[in-house]
Amino acid sequence: MYLQNEINSIPPLNPLPRIEERSVSIRDYVDLLIEGRKTILLALVSVLLVATVYLMLAPRTYKADALLRIDKNKALLAAPLRSEANQAPSEAESPRAQREVEILRSRSVLGKVVENLNLTVEASPRYFPIIGETLARKHDAHDGLASPWWGFGRWAWGGEKLKVDTFTVPDRYLGKEFTLIALEAGRFQLLGPKDEPLAEGPVGESVTAEIGESAPVAVKIAELEARPGTHFKLTRKTSLEAIETLQKAFSVKEVSKDTDILSVELKGKDPEQLAKSVNDIAAIYVNATVNWESAEAGQKLAFLESQLPIVKDRLEKAEQGLSVYRQKHGAVDISAEAEILLKQAAEMETLGIQLKQKYDEQSQRLESAHPDMVATNAQIKRVNSKLSKLEKRIKDLPRTQQSVVSLSRDVQVNTELYTSLLNSAQEQRIAAAGSLGNSRIVDFAVTPEKPYWPRPGMLLAIAGLLGLTGGSAMVFLRHSLQRHDNYPALLEYQVGLPLYAAIPHSKKQQRLARLIDQGKVREPGILASQDPQDISVESLRGLRTTLEATLASNESKVIMVSSPAPGMGKSFVSTNLAALLASIKKRVLIIDADMRNGRLHDAFSVDRQPGLSDLLAGRATLGEVIVSLPEVGVDFIPKGSTVLNPAELLVIGNLEETIEQLKSFYNHVVIDSPPILGATDPAILGKYADATFLVVKEGRYTAQELEVSFKRFQQVGIKPNGFIINNMKEGSSYSPYYGYAYGSQIDTEEKSLSAKIPGYQAVEDWFKRNEEPEVLSSLTMDDEQA
Repeated sequence: MYLQNEINSIPPLNPLPRIEERSVSIRDYVDLLIEGRKTILLALVSVLLVATVYLMLAPRTYKADALLRIDKNKALLAAPLRSEANQAPSEAESPRAQREVEILRSRSVLGKVVENLNLTVEASPRYFPIIGETLARKHDAHDGLASPWWGFGRWAWGGEKLKVDTFTVPDRYLGKEFTLIALEAGRFQLLGPKDEPLAEGPVGESVTAEIGESAPVAVKIAELEARPGTHFKLTRKTSLEAIETLQKAFSVKEVSKDTDILSVELKGKDPEQLAKSVNDIAAIYVNATVNWESAEAGQKLAFLESQLPIVKDRLEKAEQGLSVYRQKHGAVDISAEAEILLKQAAEMETLGIQLKQKYDEQSQRLESAHPDMVATNAQIKRVNSKLSKLEKRIKDLPRTQQSVVSLSRDVQVNTELYTSLLNSAQEQRIAAAGSLGNSRIVDFAVTPEKPYWPRPGMLLAIAGLLGLTGGSAMVFLRHSLQRHDNYPALLEYQVGLPLYAAIPHSKKQQRLARLIDQGKVREPGILASQDPQDISVESLRGLRTTLEATLASNESKVIMVSSPAPGMGKSFVSTNLAALLASIKKRVLIIDADMRNGRLHDAFSVDRQPGLSDLLAGRATLGEVIVSLPEVGVDFIPKGSTVLNPAELLVIGNLEETIEQLKSFYNHVVIDSPPILGATDPAILGKYADATFLVVKEGRYTAQELEVSFKRFQQVGIKPNGFIINNMKEGSSYSPYYGYAYGSQIDTEEKSLSAKIPGYQAVEDWFKRNEEPEVLSSLTMDDEQA
């Protein structure tokens, strides 16, 4: 008996050198993306499919735009005052584009557009759900009305037209949806929100219906083109709701900074209605600015004309007073100093009167706390202060000269003021007659030909980028959630177990496993028999070669295959390893020792009982439980009847005697044991094994699991020989550990040699018939090592 812990057990491999954990490289990420290419492709196709469906079904949105130019004010207010305060333009004299944007979006402008274009009424055909509007959009209106599908005549399918002149409803029904049905002979029927008939009448005439409210429902259809029975939706909204809807679809922005060029844009579904709405908005805004400036000029003119008679009367009185004084006292000469004081005082008094007039004019439009009002009032105070100083100097002159200076100043001031008022009044008359406003329409809106949204190119590009990004994120997320260590050599160092084989993923084995689960396999579903050239089988051949080299000194060999947890692929490894050992003329027996959940009988297409449990319980003999499988070349002992205490059965049964009997007849006994972390069975079976291997599956193991499994075996005096990584994905960063499959290249070379060398096939057949198993084994081992 060859026990695991005896001297003649399998010699361990050379001690592993210390390996530093490698850093993650770009190649690792590229390999991971290549491995998950199906997931990425599926995500890409899914997102592109959703985007394509959206492109087909999404309603088309059009955009109409116009350009407006905002000019500076053209000094239409009052005549320039001759003071330093007049040099700085006020806010009203230099309007900026941003202020005009808010005016364009105001309810005063958009409300007139809603009223002019009757936007409070919404009328549209009822399309077939989901695809109806798309089909109607593809129909050419020049071909007339589209024929309905499958007799659905109530839906619109393309070419329908409805134009509503008026539609009024009581306030309680505002926002409610009415239904209009096209009838024959140019007539229609109106249904209420609850589909109750309200009225019926011809197109072009006003139709009313009493519904028990203070006001009736009134509708007038200007144009109706549809098949009889076609339904339309008809809704009346409040003016405020229509204005808010228009504001949401309406946008104004300055084309570029400090250009005072505004772009007016409106988005919607009806291209003709959009162009009309934008042009109407621009025209109403320009007319409003003209009216505002004309009204302002008229208001200023009225104020000036009201001041002219007053100033004229003052001028006449001043001239008369000066004339009377000169006649009474004779000609009085004015000295140079008095003349200078007269001129300065006249200018200050004229400026003060003009500022008072400006203050009175501003008070009609502005509050007293307005900055313009405050600035004007401050100017008036400064002028009055200077005038007071001049009057004090005039009082120092002789009495005669004082009187002459005072009378002359009144005449001069009133003369200049009267002349200024006349000029300003004339300017305001011209401004009121020819005012054009401070806005111009540069480009009128035209009916858009192509929809603004959706944009196929941009949408598909975004969808493609989103699909690639989402698919890559799914791959990385799935990779991060998997339980694995990224570097097998590091895992060898951490656990202290050598890696014996790295078995790549096999699509053929995946299909075989699915068929076995479905019960559709009628012959042994062993990959080594079904497809000997599979890359996974080639990796197992490398394991077989290693075992032949390390177990060459033993007369009989018992190999146990276990795993830390279920689903790692230990049964796949044990069955195919047994088949490969049998292919080199070895007598091989495989035992399904998982008496709880063993399923090797399904893979070999045999009955599960009698089997190992029956043998250990004494209900069957060894000859009764061994099943010969000539298709695979191995003998098989199934798990047998289900038992509740398989561990106790392994202890009290004649397991050691049974193993000795089997070793005397078979070259290799392969035991497929349960997972070590889920049962104690492997610890019992491992005492009679010459070699023990742990199978782990890529993405489902950690170093901690292997360490715990290793300790479980050590606790009973068993040292596992190594571990095997199963189901490694193509493109994985483990690719250096893959077995090298010669595959079809060997078949091609053998066929070529058979054809070119006479007697090659006969020699090969002779070797197969006459070579001893030991010689053939060594030949095969040397070939695989080479």
